[in-house]
Amino acid sequence: MKKILNSNLMVVLFALLLASCSSMNGNQNTAASLADTETVWIDVRTIEEYENDHIDGDRNIPIQTMSAASIVDQLGLDTDTRIGLYCASGGRAGRALIMLEEAGFTNAFNAGGISDARELRQFK
Repeated sequence: MKKILNSNLMVVLFALLLASCSSMNGNQNTAASLADTETVWIDVRTIEEYENDHIDGDRNIPIQTMSAASIVDQLGLDTDTRIGLYCASGGRAGRALIMLEEAGFTNAFNAGGISDARELRQFK
């Protein structure tokens, strides 16, 4: 009985692992498809981080200067504009995404860190 229970538990854990991996690939594919279109890229790192290393042409709007109340004015973009957000590792970009969503933006995504944004866009 114990063997059957352990075996069933292993099957369930394996199924959960597969499901989580497939959902991660789906999110990457979604982000990749967004990267192939007209996307406004925003680096939400500090000015110092941006000056040290940045992707040419991307806007730098540090997360510290963002607020849900003024986000539309800061960006000057329509709320359906595709916006890719990134920072050093994805944490600040995630917070910026929440702010954009609270401000009514519907087409923004967290690309992760700057290296992830480069890889997603196939930059070296």
